[in-house]
Amino acid sequence: MRRLFDAFAVAVLAVTMGLGTGSANAQQKPTRLLIFAAGGPVDFVGRVLASKLSPLLGSAVVVEARPGANGIIAAQAVANAEPDGTTLLLTSSGLFTITPTLTKDLPYNTDRDFAPVSRIVINASVMVSSAAMPANNVREFVEFANSRKEPLVFGSPGIGNIVQLWIEQFKAATRINVTHVPYKGIAPVVIDVIGGRAAATFADMPAVLSNIKGGKLKALGLIGTKRNSTAPDIPTIDEQGFPGVDALSWYGILAPAKTPPAVIVKITEAIARALADPDLKERLAASGVESAWSTAEELRQVIQNDRARLGKIIVEQKIVAE
Repeated sequence: MRRLFDAFAVAVLAVTMGLGTGSANAQQKPTRLLIFAAGGPVDFVGRVLASKLSPLLGSAVVVEARPGANGIIAAQAVANAEPDGTTLLLTSSGLFTITPTLTKDLPYNTDRDFAPVSRIVINASVMVSSAAMPANNVREFVEFANSRKEPLVFGSPGIGNIVQLWIEQFKAATRINVTHVPYKGIAPVVIDVIGGRAAATFADMPAVLSNIKGGKLKALGLIGTKRNSTAPDIPTIDEQGFPGVDALSWYGILAPAKTPPAVIVKITEAIARALADPDLKERLAASGVESAWSTAEELRQVIQNDRARLGKIIVEQKIVAE
């Protein structure tokens, strides 16, 4: 009987310990930060942010790539996830400001199926030309373009990309005649601009920073109405006399709809503390992005305003997704 009692006690203790371990594991359930591609600027920002968020949230924050369909696969995974704050989407702005107008049959509703959490960074987005271009700023570039009979070639990473919309804004602001040539990604565009086969392009700073520093590209002007703290010496296109090229590129975090407001607030406040970290700010700035925390409601307004403005360009220019 004593052996039977001892065996029962051991079994009860094992079950109790197992339940305790399971409870601890539940509390430590990792937060997944889904992105649409590994190895790019969004991935870098996600991993830098995750390293600071983990201790603030009290659980591991893991960056997980869900590539394909220009971000739609990652977004759908988050839209369908449990709304408990452990599955989040880190996205560039285009997925929520351009794709809804450009793509008619999305497997989710951009407004209904997501809860904005916070904007993370604003990119220093810049107009670049080759080092051999006989122009050192936007005004000189426009004068050079107007002196030619043939239109200059502007490259972009593809149809419907934000770069194409910047090109349309630039055409409207300067009244110059340029030819838009879509490529398969930003890398081949940069190669052709360096080689002089394309006159210029627009790009987020992380994609061109090394070539600007290396003297292969000229930075002619920044997107937006004010200078970016990560590139304070580069004037905006606006301040050079050509207003209207101002659709900022940003990264933000969203959660599944119906995530409890208290959970959203907790994550938003943790992001604010992470972005205030001097080491994080320095690492982000070195890559060409500026920390730009926002509340959930502020991010919602940014998405709505940008979608209305960029959607108008898509409709007016009859831009159709490939």
